Amino acid sequence: MKASRATGHRAGQRETKKRSSRAKLSNERKDQPAGNSDREVHEQRDGELMAKTGTQVHSPTPEEERRRRWIVEGTPVLTTEEFSDPEDADPKPMLALNGEATRDIQELARQIYCCCSDKKWTSYQKRVACEQLVELALLSTESIYRLADKFPQPFPEIAEESSHFPSLFPAHAEELPSLQKLIWDGFNLGKRHTFKLRAAPRRKTFSMKTSVNTLLTLLIHLVREQARHYDKLDPDWHYLDEYRELDRHVPLSPQNVKRWLDAMWKLLLMQIPEPEKHPRLRQLGNFPSRRKKGMNLFGSVGAKTQAANIRATIKAKLGLYLERMLNEQTAHK
Repeated sequence: MKASRATGHRAGQRETKKRSSRAKLSNERKDQPAGNSDREVHEQRDGELMAKTGTQVHSPTPEEERRRRWIVEGTPVLTTEEFSDPEDADPKPMLALNGEATRDIQELARQIYCCCSDKKWTSYQKRVACEQLVELALLSTESIYRLADKFPQPFPEIAEESSHFPSLFPAHAEELPSLQKLIWDGFNLGKRHTFKLRAAPRRKTFSMKTSVNTLLTLLIHLVREQARHYDKLDPDWHYLDEYRELDRHVPLSPQNVKRWLDAMWKLLLMQIPEPEKHPRLRQLGNFPSRRKKGMNLFGSVGAKTQAANIRATIKAKLGLYLERMLNEQTAHK
């Protein structure tokens, strides 16, 4: 009797599920537009699902979003002739003026170098040549501060993401504090730079006098150099190498330390194949606890195992130093 009751109960559940499925299918057919088959409805849903999935997987990185914004918003303002002198017979936009000024300054610096390298010119003549570049720098810097006083928003935004900023360095010592206050507090220089250049109150930032920090900055520079090298070899981006991917699509931030460190470690091994034997690097990983890791039954550690332990510790230590150097408030836009 109990078995027959259980069988009848299960049969009733199956019938209820069938009725529910039929009702759901009927409702879907009522909701779909006229002329669309069940197959078309399912294909439409699959397409919507794929679109959502693609959007999630291929969401733009902060660097890509910054480049997109520069193209969409920055290009129009640089290419318009709306701001040019109406009486100018050959009006040029800011982008063209900037290109011409850059080429002119580079050519001026080249000619000054040639002048100063030639012994036939007197010291006074060389001074006159160098004054031309100094006067241009003064004019440019004075223009920056005059515009910053009139329009105080854009220039601090630029300075916050920069490691250096032009300034008119005073000869009088009493003017130095006011200049420092203007650059650090007024413009917030380096506040959102990739590196933690500005220390928090009562805290210290990293020191470039530390050999490890110097090595890390050199390796970061080498990654960017490799990216530029592959740009020359493959300007059309037929292949995406890890260096260009890092430089273009992966911001150098505490969240991306591992990916950057892996690329930097490869470049380090090219220069120093055995970092565990390097006198400076060995100090980072030469700890008794690491040397004894992987001890065999006889209480000893093989030479290869010991070298691998030290090497792994060196890489981990470099990762810690790199994370300390990076700014959590970095602007990627």
